[in-house]
Amino acid sequence: MDPLVGTLVLLLLALFGARFSFSTERVRQGPRLLFRTGTHFLLLGMLMGPVGLGILTPAATQQLFPFLALGLGWVGFHFGLQLDIDSLRRFPLTYHVLAMGQAAIAFVVFLGLGWALLRGSGLAPETPIRLIVVAAATASVSTPAGIAMVSSNFLVRGNIRDLIFFTASVDAVVGILALAGAYAIFRPEVVAAGLPHTPHPTLMAVAIGLGLVFGILFTWLVRGRPPGEELMLYILGICAFAAGAALQWGLSPLLVSVTMGTVVANLLPDRHRIFSILQRWEKPVYLGFLLLGGALLRVPTPWVVALALAYALLRAAAKGVGGAVTATLVPVGFDVPKRLGIGLLPQGGVAVAMAVSATLMYSNVASQGVDAEAALFTAIVMGVLLSELVGPFFLVQLLRRAGEITPAVEEAIAKGDHRGAEREALRSTTPPERTTASDE
Repeated sequence: MDPLVGTLVLLLLALFGARFSFSTERVRQGPRLLFRTGTHFLLLGMLMGPVGLGILTPAATQQLFPFLALGLGWVGFHFGLQLDIDSLRRFPLTYHVLAMGQAAIAFVVFLGLGWALLRGSGLAPETPIRLIVVAAATASVSTPAGIAMVSSNFLVRGNIRDLIFFTASVDAVVGILALAGAYAIFRPEVVAAGLPHTPHPTLMAVAIGLGLVFGILFTWLVRGRPPGEELMLYILGICAFAAGAALQWGLSPLLVSVTMGTVVANLLPDRHRIFSILQRWEKPVYLGFLLLGGALLRVPTPWVVALALAYALLRAAAKGVGGAVTATLVPVGFDVPKRLGIGLLPQGGVAVAMAVSATLMYSNVASQGVDAEAALFTAIVMGVLLSELVGPFFLVQLLRRAGEITPAVEEAIAKGDHRGAEREALRSTTPPERTTASDE
């Protein structure tokens, strides 16, 4: 099919999909999270791609790589805007230590287990560790969408709910830094205008420095409070330019854009205006990114399904270990269940963006005639979908055991008595202890 036609179909689907909600109250919890985060559009993109109907041909997909860069920049910029000092200071230091600690431990555990499984696989000596580092980086990431959905369904209030929400909101920092480290250590074979001989620590510094420059530049451009349409053009332009420059130089587009967003969040007084613009345009941009990312999905070997299942199981084990260790070692002022990690299973869009970034960075990794990079990308995406299907159910069980989802609330909800459910939820909450965190 003509690449122009494929592009037009992509744009129409993104605009059409943006007219509808990502979720519906009639869908069960697991599938509802898929709809809410929009990751089901990855499957639609796969159907449009070479594996499916062929509407988005490889030629069309390659021509749309700049849009993938825009999507990566958008995801990173949006995440970075949440990292302003004033908001982060509202949470105790122990919350930060626990959030980052469990993600770091999960990364190390997944890396160790994955490496043990890949030993003797016959891959080239450098290839397995490069692929498993990428997978471990994505495995350390969680999303707050799962806890937000469960909280809304069951009117959850409490310390454990707040701790999980905060942890899932910030632990992507660990995964993004780990992925950037992988790019620095395992340089792509071909970087068009890159820095292949630059020392590894310098590459991390260059990525952060680039984000600082773009963040300061954006803050300077919008200092005069431009109107909404002009501000949107600035956001689109800076996200595409920052991520595109990072990809061109073999740096992490997510690290660059997250740094840029963090700078803007801490330098720009009216960052909430930026948030409102991002929310207004989030659906069409994000859906287009997911559709195009789905078109990159390949099934080079039937073992992809087994790899996806192994990824999901290894990640669950790694998150379980990370949550148990930090819940034991980090005092936060109240009892934290050792099974904290099972509340962090849903992954969301940041993990998908990390996988897309790795796909663009490592495009020709082959082993024994199999496109190893394509197999890894597909396995990670399938693992993300699986985690979003089962994650909310494990989270509900965790909150039930913690006493933050009570039988009285569930009974009132089942009867359709929402006022009664609200009264029971308030009654089961201890106000002095349950106000340490916020949903912002």
